[in-house]
Amino acid sequence: MGASKQRKLRFLYVAWAFCESFGFGGLVFGWGSFVYVLKDEGLYAELCNNGTSNSTHNGSLNEDCPDRDSRLELVFTIGSTCAGIGSFVLGQISFYFGMRVARIVASLCFMCGAYIIAFTTNDLPWLIFPGMALVAFGGISLIMTNVQLSNMFPVGGGAVVGIISGAFDSSSGIQLMVKLGYEQGISRKTSYLILASTHVLTFVSTFLFLPKDYVHPVQEEYVVTQEIELEIPEKPGSINRILEKELENKKEVSDYTNVMLYVLMGGIVASPLAGAFLELNISLFKNSKSSFSRSVKPNIMSLTLTSALGVVLSVLLLLEDPSHLYYIFVFLVLYRSIFYTMVNAYIVLAFPSAFIGSLIGITTITSGVFCLLQHALFEWSARRNAKEVNIFLIVLIGISCIHPFWQWIACRRAEQRESTKE
Repeated sequence: MGASKQRKLRFLYVAWAFCESFGFGGLVFGWGSFVYVLKDEGLYAELCNNGTSNSTHNGSLNEDCPDRDSRLELVFTIGSTCAGIGSFVLGQISFYFGMRVARIVASLCFMCGAYIIAFTTNDLPWLIFPGMALVAFGGISLIMTNVQLSNMFPVGGGAVVGIISGAFDSSSGIQLMVKLGYEQGISRKTSYLILASTHVLTFVSTFLFLPKDYVHPVQEEYVVTQEIELEIPEKPGSINRILEKELENKKEVSDYTNVMLYVLMGGIVASPLAGAFLELNISLFKNSKSSFSRSVKPNIMSLTLTSALGVVLSVLLLLEDPSHLYYIFVFLVLYRSIFYTMVNAYIVLAFPSAFIGSLIGITTITSGVFCLLQHALFEWSARRNAKEVNIFLIVLIGISCIHPFWQWIACRRAEQRESTKE
């Protein structure tokens, strides 16, 4: 497709990418809603004291059942880790074979995973593990490939990344729709069969909109050659377990779960605002003396804000009061929105298009390695004290504040070197 035609249709491409990312991108991160459905159906209920797997068993949702909670949290841990692994693997496929091949592989994995989840039963509960892993593996490719559309926008590329990242972040709301449908009589099987079938629509952009290799930028002014670490600790701690601990009955857990996912869907708004904030910083520092500072300085405020929000979120989790849950949900959506937007925008804006898939993959697999540790944190919280885990996380996220400070020092040194040359 010619470059001029691409420029004319680029807003249509972004709109389609938004729908793709929202519908299928980050379903694994809507685990808080989906696990509610699985527990209500009685999945792994045999691990509880009453030993029943009947979906109508009494009070199963609020029953203290650490073995079942641990097993289901392991599903989420493996799924989120596979998202990181998938990002790396698909990034390499994209680099060597092109974006189209990577998207085909990812789409087939997603559809297989959705069908497996649809046919998971209480007699075959282990199917949820490969099902969720494949859905996470396949979904991550959408943000990897769709954020490259920002290269079609010489001005406003950061906002485009924010819009697509917001859709990916808010796609956890799809699991809320699955939960609401379940409460209205639509089975999990039906919902996931619909997801698997409608995922075929992603082939429209795969074969018609997006190029075979990668999206060529309209204009590339400079490339940063210094390697920048983008490692920000993940925020594990099972929200479903927190709700069951602090609330009194099944209805309250359900209501607060719905509220949480409604708030998380606000990422559709929060992420574009984060992208606009990044664009503002880009314009503020576009006249910096060194190319390094022009690329890195706009990210310093975003990095600092991300770390600060992570600390605030962990502090709020220390307050065992249901009235604080609303504040936790709001800070969670802000934290996630800025995190996804900042990481993806930095990679897209600072590096050549050919390396975007690989770099996002490396960044995400680094996150995936840390996701493997979250199951240990789940166990630590369940066996000892959740406050200990949150204090540990406050310290860990606080350490990440060193990163933006180091970036600022590096920019100062780069500008001093430029001044010396003059």
